[in-house]
Amino acid sequence: MEGQCSENESARLGGEEAVEEDDEMLKKRISGHPLYGLLIEAHLNCLKEGYCMALGKLKEAMEKPLQETTAYIDAMHARLSELSVIPPPLSPPQ
Repeated sequence: MEGQCSENESARLGGEEAVEEDDEMLKKRISGHPLYGLLIEAHLNCLKEGYCMALGKLKEAMEKPLQETTAYIDAMHARLSELSVIPPPLSPPQ
């Protein structure tokens, strides 16, 4: 029974090596294709575009609270300015 386990183990390892060799051969065929560079370039451009879109959305999300806070501060400043206006002195009755 012990000999049978080692044979199964050898067969399994041999099968894994064959799969790895097939994978390597396929990778070489793909990377050697004349249009492989265009594929990589298109893929990277797509990643860049997605990254730029994500950064744009992040910028908008970060700017919105700042704009709201600025509007609130401006409104409070205007109200305080109205309240701090010193009225002209009343003229005495004649």
